[in-house]
Amino acid sequence: MRVLYLVHGHEQFSVGGAENAAFSLFREAQNHPEIEAWILAAVHTNKGVLAHGELRSVEGTDREYLIGTSCDWFRFINAHIPSLRRGLKRLLQHIQPEIIHLQHYMHFGIDVIPLLQSVCPDAKIVVTLHEYLALCMHNGQMVTTQQLKLCHKATPLACSMCFPEWSSQEIFLRHHYVKTILESCDALISPSEFLIQRYRDCGIDHPRFYMLENGLPAHFCEERRPGYQQTYSPELNLFAFFGQLNLYKGPLVLLKAAYLLQKKGITNFTVHIHGANLEHQPKEFQEEFELFHEKVKDRVMLRGSYRQADIEALMMEADWTVIPSIWWENSPVVIQEAFFYRRPVLGSNIGGTAEKISGRGGITFSARSESSLAWLMERCIGNQSLHQGLLGQIEEPTTAARSLNKHVAIYKAPAVAVA
Repeated sequence: MRVLYLVHGHEQFSVGGAENAAFSLFREAQNHPEIEAWILAAVHTNKGVLAHGELRSVEGTDREYLIGTSCDWFRFINAHIPSLRRGLKRLLQHIQPEIIHLQHYMHFGIDVIPLLQSVCPDAKIVVTLHEYLALCMHNGQMVTTQQLKLCHKATPLACSMCFPEWSSQEIFLRHHYVKTILESCDALISPSEFLIQRYRDCGIDHPRFYMLENGLPAHFCEERRPGYQQTYSPELNLFAFFGQLNLYKGPLVLLKAAYLLQKKGITNFTVHIHGANLEHQPKEFQEEFELFHEKVKDRVMLRGSYRQADIEALMMEADWTVIPSIWWENSPVVIQEAFFYRRPVLGSNIGGTAEKISGRGGITFSARSESSLAWLMERCIGNQSLHQGLLGQIEEPTTAARSLNKHVAIYKAPAVAVA
């Protein structure tokens, strides 16, 4: 079985959940006895590295390629589809894939799908949806632009209120265009049931819409897991945050919760914030973040960015992992990482976060509420019975190898006629 993976960025240059998922799956596929695997990563033309449609192999690798491309962000139309066709056609004729699996259509443009269908009419097209970009023009956040309220359903009228420069008719046409292309694929995949329901609620569905968890890559060693239970602090009072320092990931909610605990006279806890890119956030957010960090700097340590190679040591320092996101997360990889290292998760009670942790090794608090998080943190400090109870709920982690086996079953499934 010849499989070609497409992803919007190469792991050497772009760090993100979709990139990690794509390359983990690709690495496992390379070792699978029934699969010949290739991967093609987009490089945005604004990088000045590759011209539009220019194809290049990745130096020092086998079967890894880069292609220069970009797209319009309103309808995800490729900036110059003839150039992309010329570059892709050469590679596709060389590989002759039986399966083409898009881990993202960003930079390629969603019209790469009908292009692939025309050049490789016998290949199955599979798309993994990692977020809500196809539904929401606000960076796929499903959060309103002005008041930052959670959006339950994307509609032309609601979206035109967030983006008055676009009429509801234009937004309807965008939605219909995206819907038609996605529903023409052979299968759609999502790492959470929550995301699947959001798409269905917005009118995008498929007879083969599967929930498959992203798998942890091979460097997560299962043989080491039993030893992780010996690494908690005696006081169970160390909390850790992993992620980008932006509004939507909720680090400000965590800082404010620490401030409330401190005001209450509770100081027997420590918070480690592992993340970066605060300097790239809006000025108002930076100022509020710095204001509250100054108030709790004796309790909260800013540890900066981290590499995947560091994650084991950093998790070992923590007793609890906190995911205070204020938007509908899909399936944050940090949840799988925390559970692999046997760290219970405190997470917002919305979206994929709630789906992945409730009754499965985590406990939720009211999203966007620093008081709710503060109360939960106070409950957790030194609470051996709660900690042990949550550990007992943690299931066997999904590895990339297990995830690939489930993908292969989808690849092999007989084609279904899509209306």
